Order: sequence, then C-alpha cells, then structure tokens
Amino acid sequence: MQEYTLKTNFAALEVPQAIEYLEDFGKIIEKAFEYRDIRARLLGNLLVLERYCNTVQQGLEGHEIQLSVCLRYAQGLLWDYLGGRVTAADFQDFANDYYAWFSEEGVDHFEHNDAPKGFCSEHFAEYFADSCPDPYEWVAVEWSSELLMQLVSIEGGRVDHEDFEECWNLDVDWVPYVLEIIQVGVCEWLASAIAASNMEVDSVYNSLSREIVMYLQKDLRTALWAAPMEYEALRKEYGQYTIIPEQYAGVLKNDRRKKKRWRKK
Repeated sequence: MQEYTLKTNFAALEVPQAIEYLEDFGKIIEKAFEYRDIRARLLGNLLVLERYCNTVQQGLEGHEIQLSVCLRYAQGLLWDYLGGRVTAADFQDFANDYYAWFSEEGVDHFEHNDAPKGFCSEHFAEYFADSCPDPYEWVAVEWSSELLMQLVSIEGGRVDHEDFEECWNLDVDWVPYVLEIIQVGVCEWLASAIAASNMEVDSVYNSLSREIVMYLQKDLRTALWAAPMEYEALRKEYGQYTIIPEQYAGVLKNDRRKKKRWRKK
C-alpha cells in the first residue's frame, strides 16, 4: 500500500485506493500534526468546524434555523484563544457548564432542552435557556465543548466532570469523524435525491465525496502552515465556507428525513 499524506491528490485515486485513503484518514491527519503545537491543531479543528456549522446553518436541518447562542459563543472563545485574546482560565467556568449541558441534555434529550442543572456559575444560564439544537448541531456542540475542556485541562484548569479524561494535547480526530457523518448521513441522500438512476447515484456520490475530502485536505494543510498574523483573516474567510458545495444548498433545505442522532464514541 502506498504512503498517503494530506498532499495526496485524492481526486486522482482509483476507487480501491480512495477507500484505503479514507480508512487511514485519521492516521494521516495525526501524523501530519504530530509535532505541531496546540494552535496549529486548534486551527485545523476550527477551519473544519466553521465549514460544518455553516453547512448546518445553510440548510442541513431542512429548515431555516439560527445556531444556538452557546455554540456560537463557544466558537468565538476558541478563535479568541487561538488569537491570544483569552486564556483557558478566562473560560473554564463556561467550558464546564457547556460540557455539563451536553453531557446532561445532549445524550437523552435531543428534541427539547431546558437550562442545565447544577451550574457551577449561573452567570451563563442565558446562553443555554433558549437553545434547542437539532441532531446535526449537537455534533458541533459536542465537538466545541470537548475542545474547550481540553484547553482547560492542558492549561491545568478546573475540570468538574469525572467522565472527562485529562489530556496533554488537543485532539484532531474530530475531522475524520465529521467526514464520516457527512458521507453517511448526507452524501448518500443527496446523491439519491439528485440522480436519475443507480449508476448516476454512484457517480454523484463519488464526485461529491471526493470534493469534500479535498476541502478538508486543503483546510488541514492551511492549518499546518498558517502564521499567527493570518488567523483573523482565516476566521473571516471561513465564515462563508461550507463542507457541502453551495450548489446543493437548495436540495439540503428540502431534506425532510428524520435525522440520525450522532454522538462521538
């Protein structure tokens, strides 16, 4: 088996090689970021998280929505940390509340969520009281809550949750996981909705899947080599990108399927 990297031309791979690449995508990412500092790893997460959240906003839930205030706030904290405007100590209270909210509400109550119980600080209740994320949005909630808590743990801050494992570096394993969600939960349906025959379904699916993988390759390469002075420009730039090509936005908004409740294992 040939050695694959983030520079591999995924579009040029034959189907068997493309399958091999996807099976090893997590290892490829980890190897690429193995000796990178925490900010490069955080930027890699954030660029893909931005694409994902913009896709949910665009129509992944099948209707017009506004993302939860707490999710947008969490994204802002992560970007502010990346830019050196805050430290983990500045958001450890929110991070613990946010993680508790996901842990207590997100597991069992996907249709309705009240303000979380047992807050360590009632100051943040306003961020959660009106939030009722849909299944795809819960993925971003879990993702961003883990990143915040990992930063708190890495900096030696307070971690209130016994089920949270202490860490010494930031994970980059969310990217292949989200790719799997999009491929299984969205691309297959999109291909069936657009194509007129089974043969065309396979063609549309492969084309769409390859385009998404190339997006992610580009994002991760960008994160590996971006200088701190570029962070703000990247934040603004990625505020308009999606993980699904924009031409499919209208099809996504017509998706009325019952959404699968994803949770990272």
